[in-house]
Amino acid sequence: MKKMYENRYVAFLDILGFKNMVCQSVNEQKKFDVINMALNYASSVQRENYEGQIPMAELGKQVSVFSDSTVISYEMIRPGSGFLVLMDLIYICNDLLGLGLPVRGGVTVGALIHDNNKCFGPAMVEAYNMESKVAIYPRILIDPKIIEYDLQYRGENNTVEFEEACITSLIKKDERDNYICLDYLSQYNEFNDIDTYYSYLCCVRKFIITSLSLYKVDTKILSKYEWMKDYFNKTIAKCGVHFSQLLIL
Repeated sequence: MKKMYENRYVAFLDILGFKNMVCQSVNEQKKFDVINMALNYASSVQRENYEGQIPMAELGKQVSVFSDSTVISYEMIRPGSGFLVLMDLIYICNDLLGLGLPVRGGVTVGALIHDNNKCFGPAMVEAYNMESKVAIYPRILIDPKIIEYDLQYRGENNTVEFEEACITSLIKKDERDNYICLDYLSQYNEFNDIDTYYSYLCCVRKFIITSLSLYKVDTKILSKYEWMKDYFNKTIAKCGVHFSQLLIL
C-alpha cells in the first residue's frame, strides 16, 4: 500500500504588498514591468528545477509557483536538505528584494505530498500559516525543527559541529519576538565580490528609505518597513566601518 505522505522540508513564500502593486500597475508602467520581472523570475526558478542542466527534481526537490506565491520542498531524509532549502530562500529573497519586492514566508518540516501537479498536507498548512498569520514583517520564519532534522540528516561527510555552523550562519533570532528568521541580508559570500554586495545594499537602502516615506501615514504598512530598516542597520553594523555610511538614520 502506498504511503499517504512523506516527511519533507517545505517553504511557503509570498511577495509582500503584491496585491497593491497589481492595482497600481493599471496606471503605472514601472509597477507593471516589475510584476512581470518577478513572475518571470519565479517561473525560471521552477523551470530550472525540472529542466536545468542539473535538474534538482532528481535530487528530491519540488517547486510550485502560483501568482506571487512559491512553494519549495525537499525530502527530509536526503542529506543536507535542510541547509539546501534555506540557501534557496536566500537567493530568492535577495534577488526579489533587488527588484524592490520584499518576501515573507515560513519554513517547516512534516507530512507533505508535493509533485509536478499538486502540493498539500499538514506541513503545507503550517508553512502557509507561518507566512500569513505570524511572520507579519518581510522575513522568513524558520521552524526550529529545521535545524533539528538537518543535523540528524546532515550533509554527507559533515560532522554535527560543521553542519550546525553552516546552518546557523544562515539564520538569526529576531529580538522583537524571539522567532528564528532567515538572515538573507548578511550572506555576502553569495555575491560575486564585495563591491557587488555593497552595490546591492545601496539598492536595498534606497528601497527602504523610499518605502518609509511612501507609507509614512499608513501605520500598518509602515511598521513592516521600520522592521526592515532595523534589520538593515543591524546588518550594516556587522559589516564594519567601510559600510557605516549606509546606515539609515
